[in-house]
Amino acid sequence: MKPFKHSFSVYFFIFLAMVCPLLFSCGKTKDVPQEITRLRAHQWYYFTHRGFYPIDLPQNAPEVAEKPWTEAIRISAAGNNSSDNCALVNRLGILDFTTGKPELFRDIMLFDDVTADTLIFTKDGPVFHIYKNTHFNQQEPSNLVTRQNQEVDSFTHPLLVRYDRKQKLCTQVLTYGNMNIPLDAQLTSIIPQNDIWIGAIKTIRDDVVNFKYITFEALDKDGTIPDASRKVIPTTEIDADSFRQAQKPTPLKDAPALLQQLFAQVPESFEFYLSCREEGELAPILYDNTKNQSPTGGYLAQGWGYLSPAGASALFSDGTVYISKSLLVDTTKAESAKATDVPTSPLTGGVIAFRLPKLPSGFSYGEFTVHENTLYAGWEETDFYKTARSGFIAVDLSAIGKQL
Repeated sequence: MKPFKHSFSVYFFIFLAMVCPLLFSCGKTKDVPQEITRLRAHQWYYFTHRGFYPIDLPQNAPEVAEKPWTEAIRISAAGNNSSDNCALVNRLGILDFTTGKPELFRDIMLFDDVTADTLIFTKDGPVFHIYKNTHFNQQEPSNLVTRQNQEVDSFTHPLLVRYDRKQKLCTQVLTYGNMNIPLDAQLTSIIPQNDIWIGAIKTIRDDVVNFKYITFEALDKDGTIPDASRKVIPTTEIDADSFRQAQKPTPLKDAPALLQQLFAQVPESFEFYLSCREEGELAPILYDNTKNQSPTGGYLAQGWGYLSPAGASALFSDGTVYISKSLLVDTTKAESAKATDVPTSPLTGGVIAFRLPKLPSGFSYGEFTVHENTLYAGWEETDFYKTARSGFIAVDLSAIGKQL
């Protein structure tokens, strides 16, 4: 999810934060984290417009033309709930890890000319947001259907799309018609928050850019998104300040104890915003570990977190990982392992830090997810706001646990 998409200047800072290396070193703890290349517990993959393929090193992936990050093939979000574990690959499809190995499910008509982000996990499966960045993309969406009078039907213009893992299908659950949004506008940001959603609608008319901010209800009490069919969902307009306030991060000191434990030995000078996904929760929570929180918004995640009953982990763009030791245990052999080999609780088992293989200059790590004993993290080659080559890494956490 990219916060505050309401001006080009904000895009500038978002781009900058996405592609620049951290201004601090994640390794400035009492013990410098070990780099795991020598352990040979990982496999690299790169993306093409046809799918993903193994590669020995990211820099050896075939060269591709640079594109703005909203238009490039890259992992834009990743996460899991109790039954689904996947990554959203912009312009390509869904990368599903649920079976224990990565599988890509493409949908050319849906993904080809739109930006896909804001991955959330509902009771009925993963749901993601699609829109068009009109600054870089002037194409008419190919997924629109016209009526007999040749007018575009706004109820065929997807806004939220659900991925059905069993059927291997993506189906729209909310449309521009449901939101009564004109087709010359784009809902560029959508944020689920408690029982309501918050959105930013961007309109360009006569070269003038306008933004409108709304809230609406789109969830049943059990956390599912009802089938809106051709109904219009009521919305309430809010001002820009309310929109900003709704995105304020939560202080890290208020995070679950398991997440706080990851950084117990990290110096206070290590400041960051961490976007953390908790298993069973709809959307990630942005945590603030800075002394002087940005007074004007624009909170930019410099790291990503994962939290489950089994343990917690965090990954930063330079590849530094903080992880509960409980997640480094081979769960397939845990039942037969000695009691002393398996932490009785993630909170009492301790934390370890290590670094993923060092990326070449101009490359960085991105969002990640953990499935059983494997960590999957996106990587991409960036230059300012543009992305070139991209892919992901699969890391065997149980092998790491045995060797570190």
